[in-house]
Amino acid sequence: MLARRLLPCLFLLAMASLAAEGPDLRTLARQTRPAVYLVVLQDDDGKTIGSGTGFLISPDGLLVTNHHVIAEAKVIIAKAENGGLFPVRKVVATDIRNDLAILQLDGKDLPCLTLAPDGSAEVGTRIAVVGSPLGLEGSLTEGIISARRKMPGAERDVLQISAPISKGSSGSPVLDAQGHVVGVASFLLLDGQGLNFASPSENLRSLLSPAKRVANSSSNTPPTPAKGFSSYVVKSGDTLSRIIRNLDKRGLHTTIDEVRTVNQLTSTSILQPGQILQIPKKTP
Repeated sequence: MLARRLLPCLFLLAMASLAAEGPDLRTLARQTRPAVYLVVLQDDDGKTIGSGTGFLISPDGLLVTNHHVIAEAKVIIAKAENGGLFPVRKVVATDIRNDLAILQLDGKDLPCLTLAPDGSAEVGTRIAVVGSPLGLEGSLTEGIISARRKMPGAERDVLQISAPISKGSSGSPVLDAQGHVVGVASFLLLDGQGLNFASPSENLRSLLSPAKRVANSSSNTPPTPAKGFSSYVVKSGDTLSRIIRNLDKRGLHTTIDEVRTVNQLTSTSILQPGQILQIPKKTP
């Protein structure tokens, strides 16, 4: 009889323990949202072509997002919760296999998130996601880690999560109850229900160390124009298309592809104010 009376009490204690492990969502949102940014993507003409989410992992402006978010963008702007706009100065590091990218903003003493210890994202862990689905900034959802999986046909480990995500959530931080990042939201399966996936924070940690070395390097001195070349100093808001039009007005006729080739710019290269581009001088 005593055993029967104890069972309901033990059940209630177990449920209370589970509830205590869950995140305090109001506190979590208040503490983490200032470090989460809407990532706006533009083409050569300055036209917005999409958006995603990113989050800061250092007070000096290292921003994490997905590689696929920035792959087609020519200009990237990060918008903070308080409305502040931060042009992305450069792509610091990318990991295509794990769909990760680290960008550099110009800033200091910015709110940032910390990574959870490796291996802490266990199945059943309660999590929350803060992001910008469909451009709706600061949206918070909750769920659990449903599984850790290796993607079929790919050397990629992922976290399966039940927290809802949508287009635009890519790059959102997946947070544990303490607000630490356990993963980066990456993709979802449309044919299922609640089948959402994130890159574990372990992958981000391995990318972060070399990224810091690149971000803190002083190897960004603009090149000196070589013989047979003119120079163009990039201004705020410049895109390659705008630069080509400005060069045409100066009588320097070239193409976007030529400028990219000469200056070794990739499709993800970010132009920054003050950067000097070498422009080939064509003989009539």
